[in-house]
Amino acid sequence: MSEQPNDTDSGTQNDSPAALPLWDVFRGGLVVSLPAAIALGGIAALDAVKPWHAAGAWTVSLVVAMAIIRRHYSLLDAIKRHIQRRAGSSNPERASKSGDVLSNIGEGIGETAELSAALTRLFRVTADRRSQLQALNERHVSIIDNIPDPLIFLNHKGRVQSMNKAARDQFGGRIMGRELSHVARDPALLEAGNAILAQGGHRTVEISISDPVNRVFNIRLEALPEEQGEQRSALVIFRDLTESRRIESMRVDFVANVSHELRTPLATLHGFIETLRGPARDDLEAHERFLEIMEQQTSRMTRLVTDLLSLSRIETAEHTAPNEEIELRPLAEHLTAATEMTAARQGIKVALDIDPALPPLIANSDEISQVLQNLLENALKYGRDQSVVTIHAKMAKDLPASLSLQAHHLVAISVSDQGDGIPREHIPRLTERFYRVDTARSRELGGTGLGLAIVKHIVSRHRGALTIDSKVGEGSTFTVYIPCKAPAVTKSQLFAAG
Repeated sequence: MSEQPNDTDSGTQNDSPAALPLWDVFRGGLVVSLPAAIALGGIAALDAVKPWHAAGAWTVSLVVAMAIIRRHYSLLDAIKRHIQRRAGSSNPERASKSGDVLSNIGEGIGETAELSAALTRLFRVTADRRSQLQALNERHVSIIDNIPDPLIFLNHKGRVQSMNKAARDQFGGRIMGRELSHVARDPALLEAGNAILAQGGHRTVEISISDPVNRVFNIRLEALPEEQGEQRSALVIFRDLTESRRIESMRVDFVANVSHELRTPLATLHGFIETLRGPARDDLEAHERFLEIMEQQTSRMTRLVTDLLSLSRIETAEHTAPNEEIELRPLAEHLTAATEMTAARQGIKVALDIDPALPPLIANSDEISQVLQNLLENALKYGRDQSVVTIHAKMAKDLPASLSLQAHHLVAISVSDQGDGIPREHIPRLTERFYRVDTARSRELGGTGLGLAIVKHIVSRHRGALTIDSKVGEGSTFTVYIPCKAPAVTKSQLFAAG
């Protein structure tokens, strides 16, 4: 939407030399011709010329003076009005270019022309410096806006004067012009802000903000240098520590969980070894029973270490997506055959429902095999006896929210069981390391608590997604979405499109 020019910004007619009132011109002429009048009066008093000749000469000098004054005064008045217009304009460069009165005056001669030329040079230098300062200011604003940490500038009253984009995203525009307490009602932060504005220097505090979710910030408050005639202001820098605190907590929990998982089998082995060396040294029946339990415990520790190594390897390569093409059906058939005996012992039937027209997956063969194995093992462990476990695979149509904007094609691979199901409150935490719905049953069945965590990281590496649907008493369905090649277009689809 363009702005209409007004008297403040443009208008050549307003800067054109204007005619002065006749009385002002006459009065100026009288002042300028006064020395000539005195000289001519003296000459007439000495009878050197006739009085009416002197009066005629003075009249001529008055007319000439009035003409000169009218010309110069009108040009000076135009220059004055042009300077006033630039001073009152929000866009001095536009005001200067629109009138261009100084260029017109500068084409003349004399002091007025020289003044006009000097002012023109001054205005050009000022315009260049103004443009440079504006560009520099825009660059600084852009740099500050692109700093990922929220920055807030407080004026001398402790109110938010400006902030960068990260601060607007975090706290919203509602805090503009408000006190620091509207950002976070933390006593340590408010005390530090008041101290900085009163005494200067810098301070650092750590606070938690629960709007909209709990976040931990390390905040540095720095007093800004005082400008002449201005009171002290401050810069507040927020550094988000939420992720690092979460990772630190996960690391502590991980070490504690691994220690706990290893402590029980190691204690069991240690106790059995002492028993076999002591009271049961010659008890062959106890030897067999204890050795069997020791074998179970060592197998459990082996599975745990294997899963930990797998998880570490997957996390190391998680930033690089696979680019191999693999066929899903051979992997699923091989896995089904490998678990046939285990399924038969429970009377569970493993069924395959894989679309024969499924295109190749863009995936790592070993990792997809591990995903299917982990999901199938869970289905066999928690499925009811004499039930069916089904592996479905088809082109994905209804994508989960996390993949709704993805452009590539995806295959939905589901493993469904007919077990007891999982209560809704446990589903969001199933992919956490060592999280179990039923800890005792999981350990009894040989679970390490890392199977679904491995699945989640493999799917993440493949730029896919994992969803879990379960109904208590009916069973559970675990679905992974994996990228694939674009499916081939059949003749029937071509005819339908035509």
